[in-house]
Amino acid sequence: MVPMMLHAQWFGSENDMISTLRAISNGDWERAQIITAGSDETIEFSFDEMSHQYHRFTYHITHCDAQWKPSNLIESEYMEGFNDQPIENWENSLNTTFDYTHYSLTLPNSDVKLKLSGNYRLSIQEDGREVAWFRFMIAENMHNLSATVDGNTDIDTHKSHQQLGMTVSLNGLNVTNPDREIYTVVMQNRRFDNAVINPKPTYNAGNRLTYEHCRDLIFPAGNEFRRFEVVNMYDYFMNVDKVSFHDPYYHATLIQDNRRHAYKFDFDHNGRYLIRYNQASDNDTEADYLFVHFSLASEPMSGGKMYVSGLFNGGNLISRYEMEYNSQEKAYQVTILLKMGAYDYQYLWVPDGETAAQTKPAEGDWYESRNEYLILLYYRQRGSRHDRLVSTLDMEQ
Repeated sequence: MVPMMLHAQWFGSENDMISTLRAISNGDWERAQIITAGSDETIEFSFDEMSHQYHRFTYHITHCDAQWKPSNLIESEYMEGFNDQPIENWENSLNTTFDYTHYSLTLPNSDVKLKLSGNYRLSIQEDGREVAWFRFMIAENMHNLSATVDGNTDIDTHKSHQQLGMTVSLNGLNVTNPDREIYTVVMQNRRFDNAVINPKPTYNAGNRLTYEHCRDLIFPAGNEFRRFEVVNMYDYFMNVDKVSFHDPYYHATLIQDNRRHAYKFDFDHNGRYLIRYNQASDNDTEADYLFVHFSLASEPMSGGKMYVSGLFNGGNLISRYEMEYNSQEKAYQVTILLKMGAYDYQYLWVPDGETAAQTKPAEGDWYESRNEYLILLYYRQRGSRHDRLVSTLDMEQ
């Protein structure tokens, strides 16, 4: 497996004052950050700036190729309207211990229309400096993909891996050289770090590419995501040991986790998260923030780093999500500032010198795990200057 891009993620910010970045496609919080070209679908981007002071944030949209590098198209080729418009939707938080201002932006809108399918990068800027970014996609409504997932793989049988079989139909596409014109990406639970990039087909039947017994499409199966929920500050919820107030902020201590040595069935959401305060009329501005304390009981491990991960951090394997080993508690620990809601998470181990994380050390790998696989099919016609995203397939094992 080849990483798609070093340190790639769905969204991120290096500004400590920016929190809870979200991109919700057409009102569906579980859907991938993809909308359909030529439809009336929209995608809403939002984030919190951790003060009640107004900031004049602007947004800049860049079309990217299949590898998330700028396409080098001029703006008029991929959008109608103008870049660098201000974000005009904002509102201060109400009755929260953490003051914050919630900013939101919907695309497309009255100022901007996007003309091409493909990958896009949305940059949030203040005074010309980037403070946050998002990745999203616009897909054409072509049905060129089909796939299956099986625990009976070419390296083991119903043990620790899952293997995809995949078919790419070239109907509707004027393809003369698939090696140059077709580009595929397969992601497990929307993770960039272990994405499979452009695997070689097993068979080329002219108008169909078949991927059978393709070793590149074998994934460690992992386990079901762990979950916790804090939807108010006064009741105890899933996997929470206690919620306490240490003036001036709330803290949630999760029940200590253990390294898993068996498959653990659960109705998880494959890493997703939902912002929710069950006494709020508006979750975006009334849900409070709290410090969430994670703890994983374990002997110390050498040769790598342990992280807490999920879609709440956009796939970032960076220092703020890295766990430190506490020798007195005999556990890996980290504290993360999060907004109230329901969260899926898992513990990932990144060996030194590598960028792809491993589930096996903390979660184990079990073929029964219900993983989600997102398949992306890009097409660059001969003579074209951009990659079209012609088809997508989102499926669960």
